[in-house]
Amino acid sequence: MAKKRINSKRKGNSAELELAKILTARFNVPFARVGVSSGARVKNTKLPDNAIGVMTGDLIVPDGFRFSVESKAVNVNVDLLAPSALLDNFLEQVWSDAVSIDKFPLLCWKRNRKGWIAALRVRSFKDYGNVPLYNSRYHDGWLICRLDALLEIDDDRFWFEPRINPSKEK
Repeated sequence: MAKKRINSKRKGNSAELELAKILTARFNVPFARVGVSSGARVKNTKLPDNAIGVMTGDLIVPDGFRFSVESKAVNVNVDLLAPSALLDNFLEQVWSDAVSIDKFPLLCWKRNRKGWIAALRVRSFKDYGNVPLYNSRYHDGWLICRLDALLEIDDDRFWFEPRINPSKEK
């Protein structure tokens, strides 16, 4: 019996939409898919800086959100304690995007028939003390954990710049 081919573009779009819904529900402010073949092409355009900031990464995030979000949906089991070219490529991509717009990188990876995992630079936790994360691992300066555990952080200063918190303005 032939293997069923998976449309990876559709799978990636679906994962981005699912992630936007998860973040919208958690923060009570809208997150959305960028939808322009990721944010990859935007950097080479002559858009204003604020438009580039909105369109960089896979999700459009609310004003003041500290993270540039990259979404991946790849059916590959990666040993987080061993070197992985695939994971390193994902981390390099989200790092490059985030640095270009002065945000923290946040990689969210949907695993088939498993939950989401998240990866972010350890320096993102500076000033927030012990963060309640489950099953976390470290990989070359990155913290990797379950996304649902990361979203338990309820300190708004972790997620949003101090001057802006859209969920409190309503």
